[in-house]
Amino acid sequence: MNPNDLWWQTLADGPLLLALFGADDRLLQANAAYRQAWQLAADAAPGWAEMVEAARRAGVGPVDAPERRSRLSQRGYEQAWRDGRRFWWVEQRTPDGGLALTGVDISAQARPRPAAGQLLSTQAGCELLQALLADSTAWPLSVATLAVEADPAELLARIRGEDGCMRLDDGRLLVMLPSTGPAQAAALGVRLGALALTEAVWGESAAALIARA
Repeated sequence: MNPNDLWWQTLADGPLLLALFGADDRLLQANAAYRQAWQLAADAAPGWAEMVEAARRAGVGPVDAPERRSRLSQRGYEQAWRDGRRFWWVEQRTPDGGLALTGVDISAQARPRPAAGQLLSTQAGCELLQALLADSTAWPLSVATLAVEADPAELLARIRGEDGCMRLDDGRLLVMLPSTGPAQAAALGVRLGALALTEAVWGESAAALIARA
């Protein structure tokens, strides 16, 4: 195989999110990782504003979309996504006024854990869960779901210091149980009064795990 072909195939199929927009802010090219993140079809070529609005309606994409017309020819920034992932983006203006983007998932990077006894919002909880899913030391990992009417204060008093607790969009409470095998998770679930216990699967996203919970 031609080394150049291998290089481009790696970029096309690899984990980096790559995209090129024209001067009119319409998508010209994007690799599979970028299209998957934005839930774009292989032949889709939307404008930026259209793409952001479609992602918002679908519940995917960034929590806050970046300013599109930066004065800088190149810039980098961290961005939180609705599925709990965090990306580092580098944007560079092309000579014709377009924009080239490179994104890398930094969810696995160590970041401060919330203080014990804190009920997290849906977004903050997704980010913590995504960080745990990407942290090999947090495995085995399970989540426990509790009824909408469960008392948060009582629940927070029962969980361990390393556990995290969040409120889901449907009102249920979800407790993250890192470094907890199935047997221990089952015992903790009884103690917490959980409706269900769900064991994480390596490689899945926080959004996918929550959807199964």
